[in-house]
Amino acid sequence: MDPSGQVLSRAQAEQAWPWMSLEWQTKAPAQGHYLEWEPAQGLALKSSEVGPRSRLHIDYQHGPQARRIKAVSGELLTRALGCQQRLRPAIVDGTFGLGHDSTVLANVGCHVLAFESHPVVAALAADALQRSRESTWAERLTLVHADAQTVLSEVPAGVIYLDPMFQEARRAAPSIEMQFLHQLMPDAPSGDALLAAALQSKAARVVVKRSAKAPPLAGRAPASTLQGKAVRFDLYPLRKLQADDCEPWWQGLH
Repeated sequence: MDPSGQVLSRAQAEQAWPWMSLEWQTKAPAQGHYLEWEPAQGLALKSSEVGPRSRLHIDYQHGPQARRIKAVSGELLTRALGCQQRLRPAIVDGTFGLGHDSTVLANVGCHVLAFESHPVVAALAADALQRSRESTWAERLTLVHADAQTVLSEVPAGVIYLDPMFQEARRAAPSIEMQFLHQLMPDAPSGDALLAAALQSKAARVVVKRSAKAPPLAGRAPASTLQGKAVRFDLYPLRKLQADDCEPWWQGLH
């Protein structure tokens, strides 16, 4: 939905998300999900059933994620991925989602190649990155709309990071963001196939994010674990991290 009717905005939007087939209109549909384009705030996903005030909108410049990006220091995440002293490994994120972790990794100095397979989620993320284009960290993050399973086994260096959507039930009510994601992807894959492909790669290590009490992905026990209150990181080392693992090997590839 484009309530402003700005043709230029529509053209810019379609150029930013070439994988999307869009039907533009100026009023919200009577039912179902829809995307709304606002020139000032960018793209948002809304639901006619939930109401216009509830939306999924990714913002790396303002709000909680912006504060996390700027303030991160010594997180379990960066330790799990191998960020230590001056070592900043190149990261292949096979499950970018809303980008909560990869943007942090880019900000601490890692080059990140991120994959997101769902077209709507990829569009929301690409729009957020476009609005963050003047941030130094954004220059180190490359987002691709594709299924990472087809390429993970070919990764030649660096670290592979997987954060498949949590499937287990939780006591607390899910956030609006998670509600929308589960509605978009009710049959989201568990990530087992992604792990299998990643472990065939030449990356230095594979890191999997899990909820604190969830079983290991694919039933494969990690070599070690970094445990937090709500989540943990399962580590699958394939070899020792080296300086060469910090180079963004994908630059220049088509």
